[in-house]
Amino acid sequence: MKTPLSKGALRDQRAKMLAAAPDWRASDARVNPRVAIGSILAMWVIYFLITTGLAMLAGAHEQLNYIGRRAIVVVAGILCTFVLYQLVQRVQPRGFGARLGVAMGAAVPLVVVYACINLLVFFYWFPSPDTAKIIGEVQHKFPVAWETVLILDSSIRWYFFFAVWAALYVAFGYANEMRAVERRANHFRIEAQNAQLRALHYQVNPHFLFNTLNSLSTLVLRGSKSEAETMIMNLSSFLRSSLAVDPEQLVSLEEEIALQRLYLDIEQARFPDRLHVEVTMAEDLNSACVPVLILQPIIENAIKYGVAPSKGAIAVRLDARSEYGLLVIRVENDIDPDAPAPAPGTGLGLGNVRERLLTRYGPSAGCEWGRSDAGGFFVSLWLPLGRERC
Repeated sequence: MKTPLSKGALRDQRAKMLAAAPDWRASDARVNPRVAIGSILAMWVIYFLITTGLAMLAGAHEQLNYIGRRAIVVVAGILCTFVLYQLVQRVQPRGFGARLGVAMGAAVPLVVVYACINLLVFFYWFPSPDTAKIIGEVQHKFPVAWETVLILDSSIRWYFFFAVWAALYVAFGYANEMRAVERRANHFRIEAQNAQLRALHYQVNPHFLFNTLNSLSTLVLRGSKSEAETMIMNLSSFLRSSLAVDPEQLVSLEEEIALQRLYLDIEQARFPDRLHVEVTMAEDLNSACVPVLILQPIIENAIKYGVAPSKGAIAVRLDARSEYGLLVIRVENDIDPDAPAPAPGTGLGLGNVRERLLTRYGPSAGCEWGRSDAGGFFVSLWLPLGRERC
């Protein structure tokens, strides 16, 4: 069994998850290593074949000797581009422009390294008959730093070759990122629709309606006409509000709590002496945005496993606060130690809450639950604090 996390451990975990959020997007932008390495090999092999073919068609002399030299610099080019791939893969800014800028900047030193290897191969290790002539022409114009001139000229010409591959890699990564965003959006839509169906199941299931109608019958038999009318109106408002919501929409925390109060008012009629509700929330959090009906499975579990089996008064406490730029909501209920233990649940409701949060917000949101320090049961959920999208 998983050991419940303490409040301090939960707070640390939320902070770490929030700090790790950029890495989540960065991982989406990474290109499959097979694709990246394959593009490097393909680019240099195509260069080798085209350059050699054009030289042979032009009737250039000693092409067999040049093929060997060209093969050496092609291998060097493959290695330099692979190093560029490793650098770009490890540095993944969030913005597309910043990512492209990093790739272009990382290409500069590797192009210089490649130009130096090119100089060594063609001018020092395996010079051709034309090498002395080329060096003489350069020395005539730049008598002191002819090697630097050749390296600079070669670097400028080859930079665009490296830059094309870097831009191609960033484009592949951006396409991967967009596909990942689309997959998450589709996943969220499916999960939101499923969540609505499950929420409606919670609200309209025969057990819930049976208990509500049974409570209504008791109120009528006792002659509590006003209380029965109030319960009918609460049930009507609750079902109407629940059926009218868009499962993908965000609502203010104030609206979400108001919707849950309709449900709690119905349950209050069933357990007038046992259910006590406490809500603690700063006024500036009223407008904080949350996914609609995100608290429904949590509140229902508190009633089902905390209030229903008890013999005495049970408090259901809801606390909302801001922490590390997150909206943190904690729902806690007492447990009567003398009450018979209810059958354990399947975890479907709380699992759905966690899945909805992760699908919509990624690792900057989450949900944990377990035994509280006071012996009751708690559910703690956190998500990015925002007030502008609802």
